[in-house]
Amino acid sequence: MNIANLSALQPLKGVSYSPAPSDDTPRPPLKYFDTDFANSTFPLIWTPGQGGRGDVKNLADIGVNFLHLYDWSVPPAPGSAPGAYQRNHLPFLEYCGRCKVKVMVPISNYFMEQIHQGKGSTVKSQIQAMVAEVYNGGKTPLPGAGMWGIANEYDLAGGFNVKDVVQAMAYLLDAEQALGIAAGSTLPVTSPVSFGTGGLPDAPAIAAIQKLKKAVESYPALGSKFWTGRFVASANTFNDGAFLARYIQKVFPGYFPDLPFFFAEMGIDINGQGRDENAQAKYVATQLANTPPEGNFLGRCVFQFLNQSALKTGTEATFGMTKYSQSGQYRTGSIPAGYDPGGGQSYRVDELTEKPLYKAVQSAYSG
Repeated sequence: MNIANLSALQPLKGVSYSPAPSDDTPRPPLKYFDTDFANSTFPLIWTPGQGGRGDVKNLADIGVNFLHLYDWSVPPAPGSAPGAYQRNHLPFLEYCGRCKVKVMVPISNYFMEQIHQGKGSTVKSQIQAMVAEVYNGGKTPLPGAGMWGIANEYDLAGGFNVKDVVQAMAYLLDAEQALGIAAGSTLPVTSPVSFGTGGLPDAPAIAAIQKLKKAVESYPALGSKFWTGRFVASANTFNDGAFLARYIQKVFPGYFPDLPFFFAEMGIDINGQGRDENAQAKYVATQLANTPPEGNFLGRCVFQFLNQSALKTGTEATFGMTKYSQSGQYRTGSIPAGYDPGGGQSYRVDELTEKPLYKAVQSAYSG
């Protein structure tokens, strides 16, 4: 399978990256209008410049070369300041490029829901703005851009379906053609699915990928050419290492012998049944040891960089390689004056503490 720019992602040593200011909140009233913080409005999170925390460089230093992002708000036109409810990601992408880190640029579930509600023409123009940003108004993508991620777990979503995902792919293709992007400069496309069995108990994720394949190939503007020339399969899994080794070697290639794939999420939570931070690290270390990139298997993204305690509660907030420090040390950044919404307000960036999981990832990725 010959997919342009896929080789730049091999081997894929990724982390799911959902940074957030530590003064965010999991329930209304929300301080920030979105959960996209990988942009020019919040540089103290991801860059070390101006005394920032420097998440991206810190991850690059332990061998991470790929970031799975989840939210990407509509950007302004290249060269323009962000308007209301827009975010400028150019500094983030440029910095990732300098750190030799590739980004999975997400076209999130929000946009799928908008398509499903009949607002496709608006989403089409928004996707065109994203493509223009990733290519910085030119013909080649910024070095930090590695892949398009369209939706997350469409098979579990309640507000949209596989047809909406495929429609977004068609909008992406339209945008590339409108901007004159050559075939050799396009980026691979993925759409992560869950590890639900879908009627195939020994082959999780396969049914959802089969359904996606059928929908892509039956869409006239995409067809089998898009499937074989652009698409990379991905799935989110929390199964143990032995299961994943068999899945990579036997299960997935038994259904898709020629399709490249990776795990867009891989990890385990901390629960109240004996799995503490050390047990979490040991479990994920075994997952990593059993999932080396080989053949059509590109690699995996450890889920995830930071405990999501600013946005979630319960076990969902415990997956992180890091957590907010209890030292009380933090930095304060300012949202640019005049920005709508939130211009002139501050955001808080706490120091982080590395959990045992951090060392497990470092050992696997930089060893």
